[in-house]
Amino acid sequence: MNQPSMSSTPTPPSLRERARTQLSSNAHDALVGRDASSALKVLFDLASSPDTAHDALALLHELQVHQVELDLQNEELLASRAELESTCQRQQLLHDAWPSAHITLDAAGSVLACNAQALACLQQTLPTVQGTPLASWLPIQDTPRLQAWLLQVQQTQTRQSLQLTLTVRGRAPQTVCAAACPNPLAPGVLITWVDVPPIE
Repeated sequence: MNQPSMSSTPTPPSLRERARTQLSSNAHDALVGRDASSALKVLFDLASSPDTAHDALALLHELQVHQVELDLQNEELLASRAELESTCQRQQLLHDAWPSAHITLDAAGSVLACNAQALACLQQTLPTVQGTPLASWLPIQDTPRLQAWLLQVQQTQTRQSLQLTLTVRGRAPQTVCAAACPNPLAPGVLITWVDVPPIE
């Protein structure tokens, strides 16, 4: 006589699957900010059962390891940010310490940024020069020559030199020897200049 076949016992879901199922079923009812509390309650319920206590402790250990990993990642991010800020500060100090004036112009010839020496030459502050055309500090008759010079630099993508005469209110005209090159990071021109000493 044939024995009736025994149906195979279904494999019980894993602890992680059970936890995910319970958390998912409660997700719609949980209030914002209660997810962590719901997860801890599920973990506590699983740890209270002898059948799942071992797996619950293993999951708790995994969560603790993951938390430590996140803490270490956060520490690394904070350290990287501090190092980046320190590097930026050092670069700004070096930029301002250069004995020559440095100015960044946009494609239209307006000032985007400059160092301390350039501000001293123009007797301005950074907020007042930003967005102002460099031609504002040149004699009006030199404006076409300046524009042609800047256009040539951008079109040929080469370094070009030119003598400029700066006219700053309350000070005698100042002749400088300027060099310009294309800005490699954005449309526009990088300019540097040094004073031309008077001929004695």
